[in-house]
Amino acid sequence: MYRNMLSISTGVLISIVEMFFSMKILKKWFTEIQFIPLKKFKYLLTEAPTEFFIVLIFFYAFSALLGSMITAFIAKNAKKAYAILTGFILSTITLFYMFFYPFPLWFKLIILSIFLPFSYIGGNFIEFLQRKKWIN
Repeated sequence: MYRNMLSISTGVLISIVEMFFSMKILKKWFTEIQFIPLKKFKYLLTEAPTEFFIVLIFFYAFSALLGSMITAFIAKNAKKAYAILTGFILSTITLFYMFFYPFPLWFKLIILSIFLPFSYIGGNFIEFLQRKKWIN
């Protein structure tokens, strides 16, 4: 039981850290290239180009995949279920995060629908590798 709780908390924590670092990197990258003033984060989101959000979607999908793979790797039983639970927790955290910042509607819809499938893929991938005895 404690190992499963540790796996979920580790997967969620690593995903959140990866999301924050990707947001930090993207803010620097698009501010230097596009000359968007960085006085307020809300201003960045309303004036950001579409490419900013597309790259951010890829980073969020990768963070869900990475977090679910770590969760499934550490969990003892029901690896897919715990990986999906990690995706659900990330989706819930992101839902609350989206209420505070003015993201575009298309970005909100894509992000909220991306966590569960990528979490399932990550859990399924680790389960597949362990069935094939490539990972102990």
